[in-house]
Amino acid sequence: MKEQTFSEFIEHICKRPLMYCLGGTFDEISAFINGYSYAKNTPIRGTDFHRFVCLKNSFPTNYVWTYVIKTCAKNDIEAISTMKSSILEFIELRNHLNTDELMKFAINSANTKEGKPEKVFREFENALLKGNKEIIQSLILKNNKADILWNGKYPDSVIEKLNEISENQPIKRIKESEDGESIEIIASGFPFSIELVLKNNEWKVNSEKIINLRTKNNCA
Repeated sequence: MKEQTFSEFIEHICKRPLMYCLGGTFDEISAFINGYSYAKNTPIRGTDFHRFVCLKNSFPTNYVWTYVIKTCAKNDIEAISTMKSSILEFIELRNHLNTDELMKFAINSANTKEGKPEKVFREFENALLKGNKEIIQSLILKNNKADILWNGKYPDSVIEKLNEISENQPIKRIKESEDGESIEIIASGFPFSIELVLKNNEWKVNSEKIINLRTKNNCA
């Protein structure tokens, strides 16, 4: 009897997830695949597949592929479908491209188009580095603890370098409300998604998570 290839295994498990996991959810199936890959040393074992999925979806490469796919999907059905196509595409490309070529393909395939919200966030991030109170206040939703955002400024040489790094990193829009007045983004340097809200026809950054992080770090 012919042994099943890993690609055939992925096709089968994604088509009939309930045969492998009780709930058939994306979390269960992806965990099963990760465990199988670790035991069997499959083509997606190691860091290359993580990097491929991150770059193809404009995420920083320190994220894991399961988080990226689940975050970008509307529901489990879409997540499982995307997982299948991503794994199969990676395996096929890996047969023809070396690692550098593979990552370059992922980067070139990514949708890096930015809209007004992303541009507002870049302006906010620049003001955050400089501790520019006036600009920060104009770009965020009102918050009584916002002063922690401008109490502190990086040296000019550090600001220049960090701005250069930031400008070359994509901002990924991961969620958008049905009315289009709220979005969530992933940006390099932030360990969480950040919300932007359309208020009086202007995009504002919800800085709550950033304020909480800075407060926690200051108290540590």
